[in-house]
Amino acid sequence: MRTLTQRWILAIALIAAISAFGCSQKKDEAATPPVAQQPPAPAAPGSGTVEHDESGPTVTPAGTVPEIWAQVQGEQGKLSAAIQNGQLKDVHHLAFGIRDLVVALVDRAGAATPAVAPKLKGMVEQVKASATKLDELGDAGNLSGTQAEAAKLDGVLKTIKTVTGAQ
Repeated sequence: MRTLTQRWILAIALIAAISAFGCSQKKDEAATPPVAQQPPAPAAPGSGTVEHDESGPTVTPAGTVPEIWAQVQGEQGKLSAAIQNGQLKDVHHLAFGIRDLVVALVDRAGAATPAVAPKLKGMVEQVKASATKLDELGDAGNLSGTQAEAAKLDGVLKTIKTVTGAQ
């Protein structure tokens, strides 16, 4: 009788150990989602700014300077349309897309013509600042400010087009 009781206790302990190990493994997997699935951290309360994750629609630059320039012009058209239609919530994605394309354009153009590289790098900084400003103005719902900043961005982009010789 004593051996039968010991066997039952041993069997129950073994089942409990297997169940505990299996459950804890599943629990650990469920408790730790992949990093890419974690939502972005919200902006600090009362900071007045909205942080955007840049995982929205991305623009992949084409291979040559003229091809990238065509993409920049396409994004400029979308940006102008969004501003004209009052879709200011879309402005940041478009402005950041233009910024990323201009960085790729300048990298390729600077490699081809090293003499203009320093001037182009300065213009890239202007495009980056303008994209950030467009983001802020769009989030604030400031249509006139957004229009004015978009006009400044257009001017910088025209200069980049001239310097790079993009058509």
